[in-house]
Amino acid sequence: MPSSSRGQSPNSLPALVPVPKHIHSHPGSFRLRPTVPIVLSPGADDADFTTAVALRDGIATRCGLAIPIEAHSRTNNLGARIELQRESRKPPDDLHGDDYHLRVEADRVTLVGSGPAGLRYAVESLLQLIGSNARIPACAIDDSPDFKLRGVMLDVSRGKVPTLTTLKKLVDVCVRLKLNVLMLYIEHTFKFRRHPEIGRDASPLDAQTLRELDSYAAAHHVELIPSLQSLGHMEHILKLPAYAGLAETNLRWTISPAEPATYSLLDDMFSEFLPLFRSHWFNANCDEPFDLEAGKSAQRGAQLGPGGVYLEHVHRVRDLAKKHGKRTMIWGDVVHARPERIAEIDRDLVLLDWWYEADFDFDRVRRFTDNQIEFAVCPGTSSWNCLFPRINNSLENIARYSEAGRRHGALGLIVTDWGDFGHYNLQGGSWFGYAWAAQHAWSGAASPRDFDRAFSNALFGDRTGTIARCYREIGAVHDAGFRVFNASALQFLYFDDLERGYFIDGAKPADLRRSSRKLEQASSRLDSARKKFSDDDLTWREIRLAVDESLLAIRKGQLGGDYLGWRRQPRRLGSPERRRLAAGLTLCAKQQAALGRQLRALWLERSEPSNFELTGRRLQRSVRSLRRAARALEANRPPAAPEAHPGFGGAAVFAALRELAAS
Repeated sequence: MPSSSRGQSPNSLPALVPVPKHIHSHPGSFRLRPTVPIVLSPGADDADFTTAVALRDGIATRCGLAIPIEAHSRTNNLGARIELQRESRKPPDDLHGDDYHLRVEADRVTLVGSGPAGLRYAVESLLQLIGSNARIPACAIDDSPDFKLRGVMLDVSRGKVPTLTTLKKLVDVCVRLKLNVLMLYIEHTFKFRRHPEIGRDASPLDAQTLRELDSYAAAHHVELIPSLQSLGHMEHILKLPAYAGLAETNLRWTISPAEPATYSLLDDMFSEFLPLFRSHWFNANCDEPFDLEAGKSAQRGAQLGPGGVYLEHVHRVRDLAKKHGKRTMIWGDVVHARPERIAEIDRDLVLLDWWYEADFDFDRVRRFTDNQIEFAVCPGTSSWNCLFPRINNSLENIARYSEAGRRHGALGLIVTDWGDFGHYNLQGGSWFGYAWAAQHAWSGAASPRDFDRAFSNALFGDRTGTIARCYREIGAVHDAGFRVFNASALQFLYFDDLERGYFIDGAKPADLRRSSRKLEQASSRLDSARKKFSDDDLTWREIRLAVDESLLAIRKGQLGGDYLGWRRQPRRLGSPERRRLAAGLTLCAKQQAALGRQLRALWLERSEPSNFELTGRRLQRSVRSLRRAARALEANRPPAAPEAHPGFGGAAVFAALRELAAS
């Protein structure tokens, strides 16, 4: 009996990601053989041929079969075949032509796309259907996405600049998941010819690299949307002597709208950067200008009222981008801070609404709908400020945001992958969040069991779902007895300095023991699953490192807590206990130094050297503090007792973070 689904795959069919809108199972199957051709229509263009090559190569990878690509005017007497068709050669009614139809019968497979992207998406679904016996179960799929824009925004400015090979791999993952947007968040990591000082020591991307990536992405039906910071988060540029005079205040965080040269600089940057991209979109960012109207623009702010300088600035930025045929996007945080001024926003701006914790009023986007402003929802992978992503938080954040976007008419869903404080979170940890976002951007909720199998199969060729379960199990362990906003407690322990021990002093032994047991179990399962990662052993090694770092963070928290206790009550430890504790801290220092070397080696497999020293300095400070603590124990010379813990309020946490980051 045929079955259909939205959010759950029929039992007789493999689970797919994203889950199709309409899928029906039929009796029988289609058998792949070397004699079965991939047949293009006579009017097929280069995009169709590229899609046929992707299908041919995917079959070769999954089944070891070499399938020919042919073109025929008539197909009625060809025998068993796979036909690739397009509904029309005219531009599709929707922006991308993402809809597709797939029919699998005993003697024929037919794939039809409403546009070139839709045909490629049909191929990606077909590849997921192929069984280990080279058979494709008979079925009918009619599919289309909920959101027009579905994508990933990757931070390439907080320390890590990926290689072109890595960025192309990211495009490959996007098209496999039916994501059609990629943004690279850039503050300073582009090589400007007119302003060569910007990003000089950060392995910046250059014009040729971005142009090549733009071409590669377009061939894979992924729109590379330019993203360049244009207001807050300008510290990398404003710290340079040539541009320091453009800062709003001495914080050198926000570029000042009160300085005429600000717009000359932005005009220069846009003129060199935006022509590299065929996309008609531009993300100017303009988020978190914390000191705006607190310095040079204060007088103008008094004239325009709170939020007025911001509105004036984004409109000028929009006009600069228009010269290059771009429509501007900005983040929505400042707009929400001044809801009384939403009506003044020009309707040709698109707002990107972000928030990264699971517990939130995501329906706040109705403000945009009520004011006829287009918007996209932007949840996150919860991978930054973590050794491994906070998977549970990310999944809930994405699911709830996507549903709010559906209710209120969002243009799209863009999942964000930031790199706060050095981007030591490695790429392999983010694949699960990307796939979950792809699922929710395309068709909404899916059962966890089906999703796990589909994710593991689509990205790694693991039909058992084991890899997804590894992600979930490892990503669920972050507890150290205290909670910190937008971050994992374990990474704070990992980088903490025992001189103050702010985070270690807040950890609770029982919670650390519990987390250690869970991670040890997850570690064993990850080792057993290594072969299932197939040809992506790099991702396995990245996850393995994250587990080892997390276990060391727990051990450091346990030993560090004993060390801080000794500083408060020196007589609590006798000589043998001090020697054992000193040996444990010395071993921790040695292990953390070794993990730092592993991190750098893995970093360089996907990225340029860029600003690895941002993370390197934090690691070195931790290692030094462990060694100093060991020496103090060996000499029985306890440093002064740490101050009473001030708690984990936002201001105290931020101050501790700035202290560690400034080392």
